[in-house]
Amino acid sequence: MGFCRTKQGRRSSKNPRRSRESRRTMRKSFLREMFSNKRVLVVDMTHGGRTLARAIEEYFDAEVLRYDLYGVDKGCEIPEFDICISPVHSPVLNPILTRDPRVISHHSAVGYILRRLKEQVGCDIIEVTGTKGKTSVATMLTHILSSKMQVLSSTSEGVMYASPGGGTAVLKVPGSITPAHALDVMDMAMCKDLAVDVALFEVSLGFTGAAKLNVLTSLEGDYRIAGGMLKASQAKRYTMKNLSGRVVDKGVFDRLKTSFFGERHKKNINLAATAALHLGIAEDEIRRCVLSLPQIRSRMEVKRGGNWIVIDDANSAFDAFNLRAGIEEIMAVDGERIVILGGSRKGSCSSLDIEAVVRVIDVYRDRVRFYLTGEIGEDLRRLGVDCPLIEGDPDGMVGWVMASSSGNKGVILITGSSGGRSG
Repeated sequence: MGFCRTKQGRRSSKNPRRSRESRRTMRKSFLREMFSNKRVLVVDMTHGGRTLARAIEEYFDAEVLRYDLYGVDKGCEIPEFDICISPVHSPVLNPILTRDPRVISHHSAVGYILRRLKEQVGCDIIEVTGTKGKTSVATMLTHILSSKMQVLSSTSEGVMYASPGGGTAVLKVPGSITPAHALDVMDMAMCKDLAVDVALFEVSLGFTGAAKLNVLTSLEGDYRIAGGMLKASQAKRYTMKNLSGRVVDKGVFDRLKTSFFGERHKKNINLAATAALHLGIAEDEIRRCVLSLPQIRSRMEVKRGGNWIVIDDANSAFDAFNLRAGIEEIMAVDGERIVILGGSRKGSCSSLDIEAVVRVIDVYRDRVRFYLTGEIGEDLRRLGVDCPLIEGDPDGMVGWVMASSSGNKGVILITGSSGGRSG
């Protein structure tokens, strides 16, 4: 599909692909010995710990211990270690809260390895984090950059490879936004001999420190992590403390023409466009790319137009903040306003405050007709939300709701959790 850039330039297409063993030897010699000859404890096998542990075993001469925080080791004694790598959301050996200098974050360990691997791949790295808008901004930025660059993109939706004139290839679905997943993606680039100008990562709860450009989308909708001892915003700030460079806090595009619904995506587009400008894409090219931006799946995605507008906003970032924002967007539409709300409880790195969702429903129920579905819908009913409970696939529910409506025009917002991770 392409060829791997190195510091000496792009390899000839006639060179044979490196074997996995030769890549391993090359990378071990390239990496400094941060973990070598150490007893390294990796905490949390659920959120990237397995990948990180494998990487340390592969790249360093280290004894690696695994602590399955949410599995078989829950509540067990912590083994002795020289270095502990623990996630910022961990209630055990939290790198932000502990005063032990031997404890570092997943983000920090991944960044240490990424800074070396990006030279082997021959690419720059961009990272996108924030409580809201990460997937949208990362997807939009990939679309703009790929007009002039070869982009390897990793978001919650999957791993994509996009290049000028070459379209977009899906390399892996679904995606992951744990910091450690970036290591898998870089390994994928080398295994497939991809020519990569930019590797773009959507990352949960902060930055690794390996990026040329770090994009913070939002701190809105903050939530508790580490067993309630920290806020997600504190974790993001912690990962930013050692970043160097200058801060650009205002967008430069105010009136970009797009086909997206509502105001929320305008902020995301402005952020993606500003980031692209700082990465060397010309303003005229950015404006051209924005006009051709595809809709983003389940992010205020217009599924149907006409008299009845149907909008899908059911994704892993669902919470009371997102519900209120989505409802405010549809209030500008004439006709009946309907919300189908529900989905699965599992899969989010932030626990859903179901009572906050109830409060949002109470604010709007005189102006919006609500239907409930799934596990979240059942939870809302148990809390006294007296709205109809419906089941089925989205198209079936939309059809039923439209048939039950007394009007012939309006907007239907499908919202709630689809599982996966946010953060």
